[in-house]
Amino acid sequence: MPGHSSLHCADCVNLSAVPVPGIISHPARNYQTDQTAKLSIGDTGTSLIAGQALSSGDDKWLRKVGAEQKLFDGVSISGSIGETAQGATNKSLTAGFKRSW
Repeated sequence: MPGHSSLHCADCVNLSAVPVPGIISHPARNYQTDQTAKLSIGDTGTSLIAGQALSSGDDKWLRKVGAEQKLFDGVSISGSIGETAQGATNKSLTAGFKRSW
């Protein structure tokens, strides 16, 4: 993936940084940019995520942290908490099932 970088540490930790290009619309010149780092912990199926986003409407960086856990047979769960432009917190808990055949 272009612009995607990873750092492997003794095959137990994977730190990835995935740049997300800003979105620019003319003539209003609205934009949004996101910065995210994901730390995958070996073969545990656990990932920790930290990031921030900035848009022309918010005028400040909004931070977010979260975790993902792969459980079994395509079942996973993830949760996150982040800031909103209004100063409140945005919380999310998601479970998913993915199967291919």
